[in-house]
Amino acid sequence: MKPTPWQDMEFRHLDYAIAVKRHQGFMQAAIALGIDQGFLSKQIQRLETRLGFTLFDRTHRPLRVTEAGKSFLIKAEQIIEQTEKAVERSQDIQAGKQGRLEVGINTSIANSRLSDIIQAFHQQFPKVNLVLHELASYHQIEQLRNRQIDVGFFHKHTLHNLTDEERTMFATIPILHEPLVVVLPQHHRLAKQAKISLAQLSGDRFVLPPHTQMYGLRDQIDQLCLKANCKPNVVQEAAWITTVLSLVAGGLGVSLLPANVNYLQRAGVVYRDIQETSPLLEIVAVRYINHTSILLENFLNTLTDC
Repeated sequence: MKPTPWQDMEFRHLDYAIAVKRHQGFMQAAIALGIDQGFLSKQIQRLETRLGFTLFDRTHRPLRVTEAGKSFLIKAEQIIEQTEKAVERSQDIQAGKQGRLEVGINTSIANSRLSDIIQAFHQQFPKVNLVLHELASYHQIEQLRNRQIDVGFFHKHTLHNLTDEERTMFATIPILHEPLVVVLPQHHRLAKQAKISLAQLSGDRFVLPPHTQMYGLRDQIDQLCLKANCKPNVVQEAAWITTVLSLVAGGLGVSLLPANVNYLQRAGVVYRDIQETSPLLEIVAVRYINHTSILLENFLNTLTDC
C-alpha cells in the first residue's frame, strides 16, 4: 500500500498548528505550548510539506492563515474536539458515569422511595439515563433473567414463588419495610375509627390480590386474617393497586394493601391502621447475579445513601 502524506501525522501536529493560528505567531504559540520556538517552526514546516500546502502566510505581521489553512484548521479543531469528547465519553462509560440503565418498578416503590432514589442517583451520575419500566413483579423477574432490565424493585415475598435453586440466582438489597393497612369505602361503618381490628371485618366483602400472581402477599393476608379471627368474603381479585382502589371506592368491598397506598389520594376510599400486629412487607432492589456492570454497581451503591 502506498503511504499517504499524513500517515505519520500525530495529534500534536494539529495542536501545534491550531496554537499558531490562535496566538497569531510562533513565539506566543511556543510559550503557550511550553516548547522551543525553533522546534515549533520546524514541526509546522514538516506538517505543511506532508499536506502539500502552506498553512500560514509568514510575510505578514501578525501571522495570517492562508485560505487552504483556514479550511484545514477548521476541520482540525473539530477533529480535536470530537476526539476529546469521544475519550471523555468512553472514560465515563468505563467508570459507569454515562450510559443507560433499565429499571423495573411497580406501584409500591413508585409510591414510596422512587423519587428519593432517582434524585440521589442523578446528583452523582447526571449523565446516566434511567429508563423506568412499570412491570408486575413476576414480569420483572422474567426480564431480569433475560437481561431486559438491569434491576427491579418489588416486594421480596414475590421471590417465594421460585424454587430454592432459582432464588439463589437473584441478589437483593433491602429498601424499606411496610405494614398492611385496611382500605375502606369512605362511607363504611368503620371509616371513622382510627384503628380497626380485622375481627370487625369478618364476613365483609373483600377485594384482594390473587393467589395466582401475588402468592406471597395473598398468603400473608390470609395468615393475618386467620390469626385475627377474620373470615373475609372474597368477591373479587385484582393484581393492580389502582384497580383495587377503584373497586373499593365503588363499594364492592374492603381490602388489605401495603401501607404505601397512603401516598395515593383516591376519592371514595379511606386508609386505616390495623389494630393487630401486621406482617412487615419488605421492598427490595433485585438483580440477576449473572448480570453485573459498573453502571449497575454505581446505582446499587447509591441505594444505601438515600
